[in-house]
Amino acid sequence: RASALVSLSPPDLLVKMADLTAAPETKAPGATMTAKEPSYSEVFYGTTNGLYKGHWSDGTRGTEVSDVPPISQILAARPTVRKPVRPLIATAKTVLADAIRDERANNLTDKVISADVIPKKFPVTADNIAYPASGKRGSDNPLYATSSQIYGKEVPMAHQLPDRYFPSTNLFTKGFVETKPRYTGLTTAPTLSKVHVALDEYY
Repeated sequence: RASALVSLSPPDLLVKMADLTAAPETKAPGATMTAKEPSYSEVFYGTTNGLYKGHWSDGTRGTEVSDVPPISQILAARPTVRKPVRPLIATAKTVLADAIRDERANNLTDKVISADVIPKKFPVTADNIAYPASGKRGSDNPLYATSSQIYGKEVPMAHQLPDRYFPSTNLFTKGFVETKPRYTGLTTAPTLSKVHVALDEYY
């Protein structure tokens, strides 16, 4: 083929080269189609929104398709999602548990903004406080009176008692099933294998 081109004259050679380099009008059945190479402006200024078109992959317009199912059929074909299993709620009358809950609710007082828990009412009022008389002989004699007898001589008044307090109920730790204390120390003994001595771990 190269020798045939050499034997041609220059004008005929240019015509022959143009025919060889010209793209064929029809492609072979096994030939592949290459996509159009985008330009620099299309790549640099292109947006993802510009990729949406009104045509399908085979070139059919979206308005010409008539067998598209409605959205109600598509949503109805989705698998039904089961609801998660919820804990069993006792619907019977729990008299004792309700009484305990109501008593705890009645012992609470107004919430304090600076506290993360709701305080409780102070369980004692000034009317319920009474100090017993001293059993020492001559305690009422001023000649033998001491300064320590001033403590508890008079009962506190209503303005001297707090209206709320923050006790430690330990309800969280009381709800633990295992009451045995756990070992939190550092174990320095080697882990001996039950199979072979070579499998003992000393680290």
